[in-house]
Amino acid sequence: MINLDDVRDATRELERTARLGLCGAMITEYPHEDRRYDQPEYEPFWAAAEALQMPLSLHTATRRQGKIRGAGPGTLRDASSRATKAFYPALSMCDMIFSGVFERHPRMMLAIVEFELAWAPHVLSTMDYTYRERHGEAIYRFKDGMLPSDFFRRNVVLSFQEDAIGIRLRDVIGVDNMMWGSDYPHSESTFPQSWKILAEILEGVPEAEQAKIAGGNTARVYNFDAATLTAPA
Repeated sequence: MINLDDVRDATRELERTARLGLCGAMITEYPHEDRRYDQPEYEPFWAAAEALQMPLSLHTATRRQGKIRGAGPGTLRDASSRATKAFYPALSMCDMIFSGVFERHPRMMLAIVEFELAWAPHVLSTMDYTYRERHGEAIYRFKDGMLPSDFFRRNVVLSFQEDAIGIRLRDVIGVDNMMWGSDYPHSESTFPQSWKILAEILEGVPEAEQAKIAGGNTARVYNFDAATLTAPA
């Protein structure tokens, strides 16, 4: 994970990561409160990510705000934190969208990783409502009639493991914004039943959409050569 405490160092680290041939980088899902992602200090880093075509990931369990898990064994906070974990990356995404990061850097991609899907439709709706109806709060105004949800669909992708409700809402979220992953080898991974579980979740989804969700979108976002990856040995 790239540490953004010093943006200049972080930008150099991102450039080094690209030279090594890696396809993306991870940053904290939620920084310290006084350094959230709407701050102009991050502009050189966003510009580098766009120029290098390096998607940035907000990965679960990486926030810098307070304790991620409970105060000790036997508390309920682990369960509460896990059940509401999409709150922090959603806040970071909103900060970036509302402050115009993706308007200034239209080719930059943000991947919100391992937070599932079904939370997104409500946030998309409330972002657009806030932008339309709360001008005193949504003070940055976009060009060309763009709405916050337009930037989500162009610049943000979500990864999931087992979110059947999110799949049912794919027309609202956007099929092109969804990436499946097994999370192997972690304990919550779908392995070794990944194919079975994915087939159940995607039952009834058109094959072309299944192909995007199960691998095509990931190949596009991270510039993988899908033909090489699927070629027989």
